[in-house]
Amino acid sequence: MELYDQIRKISFIFFLVIGLAHFLSGMAFVNSYFLPESGLINRVLFIPFVLCAITYVLSNIKYHLLEYGKDSKAMNIAFIVFGVVIFISLLVIELLVVDSPTPLTQARIL
Repeated sequence: MELYDQIRKISFIFFLVIGLAHFLSGMAFVNSYFLPESGLINRVLFIPFVLCAITYVLSNIKYHLLEYGKDSKAMNIAFIVFGVVIFISLLVIELLVVDSPTPLTQARIL
């Protein structure tokens, strides 16, 4: 139980830090500040942000299940499968789906 509590606390800190950096880089990109760098940072931080969020949520659920004495192997397998499916889906979306041009990139082309 102590392990899941530590994972929960650490993943929450990463969730806050990476989420704040992702949000600020997105706001900088939308408002045309530091354009190449802010767009790159925003794109790079998307998958780690989602992974931190999933890790925090699943470890929080697991911690509270252990706290109430309801632990099952089926739930552990479901958590692992859910995390792997989300991770693979994010990789497929990020790597195989072509990016559409944004108004900012169209403005630079003209």
